[in-house]
Amino acid sequence: MTQRLFNGPFAAFGQTLLAAEDPRPVRPLLEVLRPESLDALLLNIYGPELMPAQRAVLVSQWSKYYFMQLIPPVVVASLVFDRHSSLALDQVSLVLDERGLPGGVKLGSCEGGSLSELLEENLRPFIAALSAYGAVPRSVLWGNAGDYLESCLVKLSAFTDVSLEAGYGLLRDRTLGDGRRNPLFEAISYVGEPARRKRRTCCLSYQVEWVGRCEHCPVEGDPL
Repeated sequence: MTQRLFNGPFAAFGQTLLAAEDPRPVRPLLEVLRPESLDALLLNIYGPELMPAQRAVLVSQWSKYYFMQLIPPVVVASLVFDRHSSLALDQVSLVLDERGLPGGVKLGSCEGGSLSELLEENLRPFIAALSAYGAVPRSVLWGNAGDYLESCLVKLSAFTDVSLEAGYGLLRDRTLGDGRRNPLFEAISYVGEPARRKRRTCCLSYQVEWVGRCEHCPVEGDPL
């Protein structure tokens, strides 16, 4: 997959994808996911007041930045251009900003990268690793991933007539092709009149006051 795919109306979807010649240093994702690496990153980002006391919340918030970098270019390249790169964790590297937040993603050159591989080879092991490290329910992290996937598909639908069924199917189908439960099922719904966008699972952000409650929180009332 190359950044040159993302021209015109698709440019915004490829901003987080690093070109091969990008000089910024990257760190292998598997290295970043080591507990000692995550300890250092989260402490630097959020400080000793929150880390490790609010580790679960912080892990959830950090995961959002990863999904923000990865999902848009993969979805657009796959659905619009039928172009793919390997999404296995050992084929992914990240640019981290000065604080330690993901600021760009570099993908392997091996062929692969369908939306099925996005789920099975990347999101599933990534979420399992973060869940184990931060004692975060996997449903919380899948909700974060589904949030960005749905948002990406909605934005993309304004720029292309290409079928986005493969993407929306990941959010609509209760089970996967092999019969297993789909962890992205109904990650986002629209309720009420006028319709309000609502997550299926809470991202835990309300548990830290300065982070605050996300605008699509499913928790009724004031959770604080």
